[in-house]
Amino acid sequence: MRYWFVKRYNPAYDPFLIRYFREGGIDFDENTTFDEADRRELFSIGLNSITLRERLFCSYIRSWRMHPECRPSLYYLFQKTLGSAGIPNLQRLRGLESQLPPGQGKLLFTKEEAAANISDFHSKYLTIPLKQEIEQGGVGKELSKYFSSKEVVLMPSLRMVSQEKFDESVHTIAGELLERLGTITPEKVARDIDSVLEGHEKTRDHMKLTGKIKDPKESQWVCTHGSEYVELHVYQSVVDESAEMFLTSTRGLHASDHVLEPGWDEIVFPWYEMLKAELQADQDAWTHSKTQKRLKWP
Repeated sequence: MRYWFVKRYNPAYDPFLIRYFREGGIDFDENTTFDEADRRELFSIGLNSITLRERLFCSYIRSWRMHPECRPSLYYLFQKTLGSAGIPNLQRLRGLESQLPPGQGKLLFTKEEAAANISDFHSKYLTIPLKQEIEQGGVGKELSKYFSSKEVVLMPSLRMVSQEKFDESVHTIAGELLERLGTITPEKVARDIDSVLEGHEKTRDHMKLTGKIKDPKESQWVCTHGSEYVELHVYQSVVDESAEMFLTSTRGLHASDHVLEPGWDEIVFPWYEMLKAELQADQDAWTHSKTQKRLKWP
């Protein structure tokens, strides 16, 4: 089975958001500064009636307010410009992608491209910063902030050892982690993606029913498959068996808090919606295999 990957954050969404706003009479383009847009959103507060486009514009600006230096090119905003059809099928995404001016990115990514992005994230937000902390003599929390639960459980309790022994242990764990992080490659991440997908597709009866069990509309089947580098999260409808699949990095959700500032994980953390596709016998194109109702990020 083949999949295509759609990013949670992607600057390529912005041209479509701009067009959507302008078609609604909103004076907004790629040159509009945050301060200019922010004043317009503040002016809308207290208005008795605003259009759907104006409401989305306000949501866009509120998201932008979190990081004024970076436009909020997020999928949940982009997908609202696509009407009431829910998540578009592959054919529609390809059609929209073809409308992008040269050099302004893409909407659909291959497994190899997703793997390269995840590998790059590990290098930029985990490997390099951890190496710098170790070289600068970091101890305790300065090193453990890069740990996942796998490393945390190896740390001794300060109630059982001295501060010196504790710091030595954390330093050793950090060194071993740095060595492992230094070996990550896009090829290894791609193999991990194959591994978690195989684990999901070949393991029978492993999903758990959650929500209001007696009401199919309020319940869903869920599962998570993890590996060294990636995690797969699957949410399957009880009603029509359509499934939403998300791929993330196994570690580093809040690593950007330490490298940049709190809140940047929404932008830099690798988080993909996966579109299951199947090769059609009568055409050399991949099409979305199931209509999925809504997008949610785990």
